[in-house]
Amino acid sequence: MNTPKKIKLVLAFLFCIAGILDGYGQTYLGFKAGVNATQISFNSEVYKKFYDSEIVPGLSGGIVFLMENGDKYGFYTEFLYSIKRKSVVSHANDYESNKANYHFIDVPVMFRVKFKEKRFNWFLQFGPEISYWLGGTGAFNVYQPNRDVFTTYEYKIHFGNEQNTFEYMNVEDANRLQLGLAFGGGFIWDLNNANYLSLDMRFSLGNTFMGGYESGSIPNSGLVDNFEYTNNVLSVSAVYYFDIQEKFRLSKNKYGNK
Repeated sequence: MNTPKKIKLVLAFLFCIAGILDGYGQTYLGFKAGVNATQISFNSEVYKKFYDSEIVPGLSGGIVFLMENGDKYGFYTEFLYSIKRKSVVSHANDYESNKANYHFIDVPVMFRVKFKEKRFNWFLQFGPEISYWLGGTGAFNVYQPNRDVFTTYEYKIHFGNEQNTFEYMNVEDANRLQLGLAFGGGFIWDLNNANYLSLDMRFSLGNTFMGGYESGSIPNSGLVDNFEYTNNVLSVSAVYYFDIQEKFRLSKNKYGNK
């Protein structure tokens, strides 16, 4: 499925949510911070056979927005900055590993269902996630048997016109706009005075390749990188948010009584 069709599906999903939440009752704003674990999934059977993709930790944080209808159904979105890491090791021979840190802006758009309990609430949610690849850094560690030494090539991700120095990884035909599916759940605790604390657990399944087959290269080194893969990300985060309308009402009552 090409990118325009995927975007049309995302828009259709948003229209469905808008219909469900017509006449929503509460709006919330908040902040989120957490950790993630990423493992990439190659498309090429050759890479799957000869390269090991390791699970590596990362970070994310940003702002959240929630609209609820009848304290049951909700529309939940975030604007996040995230670091997703990659670690690939060749087991076809003993001479190569590639570890990288990539930076993204992530915007998940999810439909939420909340369930009430006596001491806390819990929820399930799912929906599309749109990400934009900002760039990143990495390092190839290469064994040179003729010298019996390891050589490290540190690089910066570069989009656009080719750079002719080994300090850069030139990425041709990068898919900087990424689409995926996010789903998960969590718990919510009422902190009183319209404040809430949430534990959010989520799995994001990538649906867009980062780029083409061996479309990344470091000039003057002979090293290439295969970007024909997707990101699979498990994240756990803490979220603080507050009821905007209730906060305004409490503030108005507080200062109005003086």
